[in-house]
Amino acid sequence: MKTKFIVQIVTKPFILRIALCLMGAALYRFKPKHKLYLSNTDIRQSTFIDLFKLVKPMMRGNDIPLSRFVPPPSDENKTKVANHSIEELSINFQNEKNLLVVGSLFYNKKDKLLFARTSKGTFILGRDGSRAFVSGDFTETGLIDNISGLTSQDYIGLDEWVKFYYSDYKYVGKLVGSYYNEKGEETEYYDEVQKWIAEAYAQKEEENDEKKIFPPCNSEWSAANGARVWCTIRSGGIEREWKGVPRKLIKAGQPKPRCACVKPYGPPSHDPTRTNHNNRGDLENPNLQEYPGCQPDQPTCVVPDD
Repeated sequence: MKTKFIVQIVTKPFILRIALCLMGAALYRFKPKHKLYLSNTDIRQSTFIDLFKLVKPMMRGNDIPLSRFVPPPSDENKTKVANHSIEELSINFQNEKNLLVVGSLFYNKKDKLLFARTSKGTFILGRDGSRAFVSGDFTETGLIDNISGLTSQDYIGLDEWVKFYYSDYKYVGKLVGSYYNEKGEETEYYDEVQKWIAEAYAQKEEENDEKKIFPPCNSEWSAANGARVWCTIRSGGIEREWKGVPRKLIKAGQPKPRCACVKPYGPPSHDPTRTNHNNRGDLENPNLQEYPGCQPDQPTCVVPDD
């Protein structure tokens, strides 16, 4: 008898429709609502509405869609919804967790972005405050998308933030403004920023190459003895076969010299195959200076106060 009843439900469309509607009503009553995200549009729908979309084609005599309740948006629709003005964000996203950095919009789950809060509340959501990510200025003056004039380290840091959000957050669109136009195309300012970032990485690579030749010294300071610098075969995090001797390394554009461990024997590093050298390594580099009061051939030096 039970088998016959089930067969009647399955074979008679009218009975099947009633059964599905009752099932939908039950789910609506007992199952909590959930969110369904399509592209960058936050659509709140109950399970009952999802089920209605499943049943509705049957009422028209169509086949049941087996792939998804709601089809993904077309490429054309994605383009239309991917680009936002700041006015749209303030209206449509004011109650949501959306993060902007360098013109890119990311959806932020509630359990993330704990660092993006100040005593005045969430500072970075719903606006492009890219500069604040590296400047630490969370005031109205600092929460801006203009990132000109930053240091190379800042540009690299900002680029790492962007890469982090692309890897850990849901990318949902672009902000029409400094970085993207209304078509979602990159602006001249965007290209300029990419050039600054590329130059920053090139400078970092140059500095890393320099540290292999002139590794940073170890250093310490105490009230009793003042500042002391010294060299080892691992000082500055650069492993090598020689300790070196401390010298001031002066670079153009740098406000202060840094302590560098200098190889005191063999050919100069810029010409390692030279045979007619005086066996002083890099000591004759014009950018180096001895520390006054220190033994020039010793790996340690108590630095006098400036």
